Amino acid sequence: MNPFYMIELQLDLPALLRFLASQGLNRSDDDDDLGYGVHAWMAAAFGELAPQPWRLFVGKSRPARVLGYAAHDAAELRQRLLEFADPSVVAVCAEPDTAIASREMPAVWRTGRRLAFEVQCCPVARKARTGVEKDLFLVRADHRGAPGLRRDAVYCEWGREQLERHDAARVDAIRLEGFRLVRQTRKDRESGERRVCRRIVRPQALLRGELTVRDPEAFAALLRRGVGRHRAFGYGMLLLSPAP
Repeated sequence: MNPFYMIELQLDLPALLRFLASQGLNRSDDDDDLGYGVHAWMAAAFGELAPQPWRLFVGKSRPARVLGYAAHDAAELRQRLLEFADPSVVAVCAEPDTAIASREMPAVWRTGRRLAFEVQCCPVARKARTGVEKDLFLVRADHRGAPGLRRDAVYCEWGREQLERHDAARVDAIRLEGFRLVRQTRKDRESGERRVCRRIVRPQALLRGELTVRDPEAFAALLRRGVGRHRAFGYGMLLLSPAP
C-alpha cells in the first residue's frame, strides 16, 4: 500500500476570510461552519493534492489549523502552493516552510492493537422515498417512531457500524461527546452547467471511544477514506491515540 501522511496546516484566519470574501463565500452567522470555505481554499491551494478527510480546529488562544490525511507530504503541498496558487491563497499559509507540516502514517496497524479514537462527523442518511439527505436521527425517528428514541444512541450505533465495516475494527466503547446543528454552504448544479450556492442545516457530532484493530489493511483503508459523508468539508477524519 502506498504511503500516506498526516498533514498539519496552520492558517491565518483573517487571510482565509478575505479569500472567502473575494470568492463570494462570506460567512453570515456564527452558526455557519467554515467547511465549504476551507474546502474551496484547499482546492485553490493544492488542487488534486488536497488532504481528505480533514478537520478544522479553531480556538481563541491558538491559531486556526487543519489536520488531514493525504497521499502527498508537506514538501509536495508546499511546492504546489508556491508554484501555482494566487497570492491571496498563499497568504492563508503566510510562512509555508513552517505552516505546512507532515508525518508519515504507520504502514501497518497490528491486529489486536487497542486504540482510542475521536471523529467529528456528519451523521446523515437519505430518506427512502425521496432520496433527500436528512439528519440520521430524524430519519430513524420517521421510520421507527420518536418515543424513547435517543439521539446519542442513534449516532453511536451509526458510528459503530461505520468503524466496524469490512471488519476493520471492533468498537469496544463509543460515546457522543458533542453535538450541534450547523449551517453549511454547498454548491449544486441547476439545469445546464451553472452551479449555485445553497444553505443547508446538518448535524455535527463528536464521537469518542476505544477500538481494537481487526484487519490491518481494512483499518488503513478506513483511515484514508474517513467516516461518513461530507468528508471533503471537514468531517470524518479519524484521530487516534493510545488506549487508556
